[in-house]
Amino acid sequence: QRIEEGLPLSVAVEAQSMFTPLVVQMLNVGEESGRIDEMMGEIADFYEREVEYRVTNLSSAIEPLMLLIVGCMVLMLALAIFLPMWQMTSL
Repeated sequence: QRIEEGLPLSVAVEAQSMFTPLVVQMLNVGEESGRIDEMMGEIADFYEREVEYRVTNLSSAIEPLMLLIVGCMVLMLALAIFLPMWQMTSL
């Protein structure tokens, strides 16, 4: 709506709290230099790298938890098999 009113894209984006100041500054530079398409590509690359970084960190954080859960499941399965066998040998 602000772009339709004639405001620059960087001003319209700056009013939204969704984008970082770096993105707003990159859009401003792209508008001033007349190469906004290249800057949009750079912004897309920036967000892609950011998502990859966060997914890598998240998977690194979840991995020990998943290992613990699988270990507990294996322990329960092993106890379910071996406890009745040990009880039979003690009789």
